[in-house]
Amino acid sequence: MAYSGPDFFKENAKALEIKESANAHFRAKEYQKACDIYSEIIDRFSGRVMIETTRVARCNRAACYLNLGEYQRCIDDCNIVMFYMGSPELVEKARYRREKATQSLDEIDAQRREADPLYTGRPEYNVNERIRDQLREADESSAAFQTDTTVEEHRPFGYVVRMKDHDPEYVHMRDMLPISMMLSEPRSSREADRLVAFVKKIVTSHEPELMTKHPWKCYSCGVAATTWIHSPISELASFYPIIKDYARPICEKGGKCEKDARAKMKKAETEDWEIARETGVRIKM
Repeated sequence: MAYSGPDFFKENAKALEIKESANAHFRAKEYQKACDIYSEIIDRFSGRVMIETTRVARCNRAACYLNLGEYQRCIDDCNIVMFYMGSPELVEKARYRREKATQSLDEIDAQRREADPLYTGRPEYNVNERIRDQLREADESSAAFQTDTTVEEHRPFGYVVRMKDHDPEYVHMRDMLPISMMLSEPRSSREADRLVAFVKKIVTSHEPELMTKHPWKCYSCGVAATTWIHSPISELASFYPIIKDYARPICEKGGKCEKDARAKMKKAETEDWEIARETGVRIKM
């Protein structure tokens, strides 16, 4: 499926609406009902909505598994959340739930060893193998709801956000992309459209996380920023695939500050040697 604009946001809104019903069941301590709904979101919307939407659903499902005593499943979901390097708050929740589930499994192991001297412990757990299996399962489940998709092999890539090349990375996360998108230059208009839509999806998904990193001020006027303008460069064909986003915080879209900030960004692209020498595909946003 091409990551299309209007459909993408409609699907994300639908997933968020469904998540609210799961949250209500969780608050009522109806953990199995909540778990089933979170699973529906993951199975139905993975790869079709904002990354953070399915990441939160997975972290919430881990909480359900923890309360249901399904500790290994809780650990599986927490590992996925932590692998994607989401917001610090969400990663901390996943880490805490994984620790609690691991502690419970260790206690069960100790009790079984005490009762059965021949018991050697639970089977060895390969984290990376299980993560790959879960991602493949999510892709296959999501594909059942799509009409123009071929499930293909994926590779990890990085997404970093900076104001200038040598600035600290305000956001640095990992994700997975289809290998067909790892091209030096799109070879057709359809490939170009797909790349643009994919990059915009990544940028849009992580702007809420970016806003939490600092009390940002407008790049132009200095008042409190409410949004960002982005100038991402896709380098998905490199040995270490990456999207580099040179972004600026602004107070509002469509006003004088956005116009001024974009003019300054354009000037920086020619005067900043590090940015100017970038050889990836520039995405206009």
